[in-house]
Amino acid sequence: MVGRLYRAERCMNYKKGVLTEYPVLKLRLYNVLGMEFPEEIEAPVDTGYEGSLMLNSEDYEFFSIGELPRDYWRTYSTLAGSVVMRVARAIATIDKKKLEVYVETPYFGGGKRLIGREVLNKLRLILDGPNTQCCIAKPT
Repeated sequence: MVGRLYRAERCMNYKKGVLTEYPVLKLRLYNVLGMEFPEEIEAPVDTGYEGSLMLNSEDYEFFSIGELPRDYWRTYSTLAGSVVMRVARAIATIDKKKLEVYVETPYFGGGKRLIGREVLNKLRLILDGPNTQCCIAKPT
């Protein structure tokens, strides 16, 4: 559809990277028991990550109560080889929008916080590079 207009509702400033700034979003997470993760997560937007939400191993332990059986764990191909990911169910809230998500962490290694395409495809985002802001968008 051509000619759609969006209004930026909630914006986050990009974070300083080594070479350039990068977009981030804030979200609240809940495990399958409905317990809220103790902090609001701020994670980089990563269109190259196909999954929902990657967490470091320490964060992931809070969600391990909802871990899927090993047959449902995911494997991603990277430049460094295949990476097997532990997977658990969770609920995320981003700008008052409630989403069922999977949180993942590498079976081997520490992991890091990333918001992937599985979540990004459920949101309307404005990546305003010149103003270094990532905004949740609403249709006008």
